[in-house]
Amino acid sequence: MKSRLPVLAVILGAALFGGCNTYHYYDIDVKFMSPFTETQASVMKLCLVEVSGAATDTIAFPGIESNNPVCPPTSNYPDLGTFEYATFANSGQITFTLNAFFDTPQSPSNQCTSGATTLTASDQITQTSTITLTDFNATNCPLSVTP
Repeated sequence: MKSRLPVLAVILGAALFGGCNTYHYYDIDVKFMSPFTETQASVMKLCLVEVSGAATDTIAFPGIESNNPVCPPTSNYPDLGTFEYATFANSGQITFTLNAFFDTPQSPSNQCTSGATTLTASDQITQTSTITLTDFNATNCPLSVTP
């Protein structure tokens, strides 16, 4: 029994002093709201989510080259859908910013819309929020091309 005691002490010590991390999940729903129209949404070819603050990342929504495109929205307007993000961060602020572009590569000159939500990272396992897109830049993202 004496030979097991030091191993048990190490395992308990690791559990008590931060050896275990827990994922925290963020379920973010992305919606279009008036005056944003379905026609406007249909010209978006690249949708990226920038995660900043207590966690950092870039997430690309599946595009037209995939079997199940999300960007541009096809049959899912006015709700682009919900994405889930997981991180070990349990303090600070996490901001999720969706930027949608007319084409690749992304640049300020072809950005159609942007929206964001900020959540406080905590010990809560799952948090939900919504990004609402209402503004559309028709100069950067033409609805039709005239010869």
